[in-house]
Amino acid sequence: MIRLPPGWRRALAILLCADPLQAACVHAQAAPAFPEVPLEPPQQHSHAWAYVSLGAGAALVGSSFLFKDRADDAYQDYLLATDPKTIEDRYDQTVLYDRLSRVSLLSGEALLATGLYVRFIRRPRAARLTLALGSARCGLSWRF
Repeated sequence: MIRLPPGWRRALAILLCADPLQAACVHAQAAPAFPEVPLEPPQQHSHAWAYVSLGAGAALVGSSFLFKDRADDAYQDYLLATDPKTIEDRYDQTVLYDRLSRVSLLSGEALLATGLYVRFIRRPRAARLTLALGSARCGLSWRF
């Protein structure tokens, strides 16, 4: 048996017999159910322009390698030519194919980057001006 001082026995008896909710002057209440908030289904957006941009970019990058090969062949012909008119024509072909290769590669990379941006990074823009009817909503919303 545990011996407690006389004042402690009375305090322990009060604590064991007393209702803890009365001590706080509060009665337990059941929490109300959370209101159900309907989720709007995600809007499906077409990614057709992104895929067109990616395909066109890949085609242009691939064609830049073909133009590079033609420029190399024209340069080899330029080095082997002996007639001044042929030398001038082969040089002009080499420069033309080299420029076409450069433009094709740069525009293809730009289209690839644009396609990746449009498909994976950019989010579709929501409507700027919306009208929402309801007791808990703003009547008119303007986003900028």
